[in-house]
Amino acid sequence: MFRVVAVAAPRVRSAQCAIRQRRISTVESGTAYENHTISIFNRLGASLERTGGAGDNGVDFRGPWALPDQQQFYLVGQCKYYERKKIGPSVIREWEGVMSRQELDTLGVVAASSGFTPSCIQAALSSIYPIALVTIDGENHSSRCAHIEESIRGFVWNKAAEAFIGKLAVAKKHYDLCKVDHADPAMYTLQLLWDGQPLPP
Repeated sequence: MFRVVAVAAPRVRSAQCAIRQRRISTVESGTAYENHTISIFNRLGASLERTGGAGDNGVDFRGPWALPDQQQFYLVGQCKYYERKKIGPSVIREWEGVMSRQELDTLGVVAASSGFTPSCIQAALSSIYPIALVTIDGENHSSRCAHIEESIRGFVWNKAAEAFIGKLAVAKKHYDLCKVDHADPAMYTLQLLWDGQPLPP
């Protein structure tokens, strides 16, 4: 009896430690992805700061975005870091609640590491709030030197967002066979263009 207890207890503690380590790793990965997303947008002309944490009201980052020859507007965003899971429409419904509390000159961005389901994209496109969905690769989120064109895998916005980023265009730059998920043909390496010119210049 006593030997069984003596052997079993360390295994339980070991399992508990492993669970705690996984939780810490998930939190750290999520934070790193938020910082990576902020870095990408800041290199596109924004001045975003991370606000994620307790009491963030669903907003992970916020700040102004000044695009070439465009009046500066405000941006708020939320990050969803998953290794494989695509984001569903429930996230958009929750995000619309966040957007309903923002000022009128605010663009809402949802960034996801694994992309969005078709129903999620449709929910965003039909929203009355200005929303952009951005797929930003999570594989290199710990690298400060990751190229923008190697990080952005998808960028779509609705009609309400046209007032903010109407001159933005997304072009396929090249097909990266090493990184593209063949199950999702929308996952390409992209080049952002502003009024026909590469962004950033």
